[in-house]
Amino acid sequence: MPELRLLDPDGYVVPEGRITITPTTEPKARTDLKALAIDHAGRWAHAGYDHRNYRIITT
Repeated sequence: MPELRLLDPDGYVVPEGRITITPTTEPKARTDLKALAIDHAGRWAHAGYDHRNYRIITT
């Protein structure tokens, strides 16, 4: 099954940033990963992380 992964600005997979998807669950999974990027970037703001620099890839 395909999987979406959230990558931080350094290219690492964010913890909890892997979601196995189906065609019907993909839109919600992308929304969830975008929210996770905002949360993760907020926790790492002191290191200069910005949620706009995160990427979602399909594997």
